[in-house]
Amino acid sequence: MLNTDIKDLNQQFESIVEALALSLQSSESNEAKQTLQLIQTLRQNIQVMLRLDSDIKNNKQQPLAEEEITKIADYAFNLLDEVASHCASKGMQEQMLQLHRLSLPVVSWLKIHNGKIKKLDVVVNAIASYANTIQGNKQLEQLCALIKNVIELTDDAIKQDLEATNPMRPWRILNLNWGIVATRTHNTEIMKSVFDQLIKNIPADAQQFFNEGKQQMDAIAYPEPVRELMNKYAQGFGSDGLLH
Repeated sequence: MLNTDIKDLNQQFESIVEALALSLQSSESNEAKQTLQLIQTLRQNIQVMLRLDSDIKNNKQQPLAEEEITKIADYAFNLLDEVASHCASKGMQEQMLQLHRLSLPVVSWLKIHNGKIKKLDVVVNAIASYANTIQGNKQLEQLCALIKNVIELTDDAIKQDLEATNPMRPWRILNLNWGIVATRTHNTEIMKSVFDQLIKNIPADAQQFFNEGKQQMDAIAYPEPVRELMNKYAQGFGSDGLLH
């Protein structure tokens, strides 16, 4: 799932919403009708993304401007989030989780078409769900690379982190999860690269992350190079040996 594209999104979306759509079709309520309309609108949006891919590949259309690509993806993120919320209200927690995860193929599409992520929360939920379940080092490294893509594609307005007093802001959660996943890879080169980015991206939270990481090193049998690196950052030194 970490490497899926828009074609996979199209197939998986239909499988995920099948049960929800069937339950809604038997209801005459306005809420049911509105949710069915959301599902249909998202279908159409996915088709727009697929058609654009095909037209550009076959030289039938020039690439769209960043603003237009961003709008298409932003609409997909919002629709995925809304349909996921309806799943949650029906007690369909697994479907909600899977819909959040479908935001990651949208991220891949954005990267190909040079767009920006303006709605970060649904993507952060998807990443967090993988961070909580993935165990293998190779998969953790893949997840680190995916988070790096998300960081790079995030809109500059979000990166400014103007809501720094809100501990649940998606930008903060995304970066902290990046640090956690990097630590779990036990790959010190990845850790150094990510930790240096944390210092830049969330300077008010980075030191606490390193301090808590040092405590975890003492509680869990991490490899010695990993422990040494975390201790170094907890003491205030970055990978360049300078105080941060």
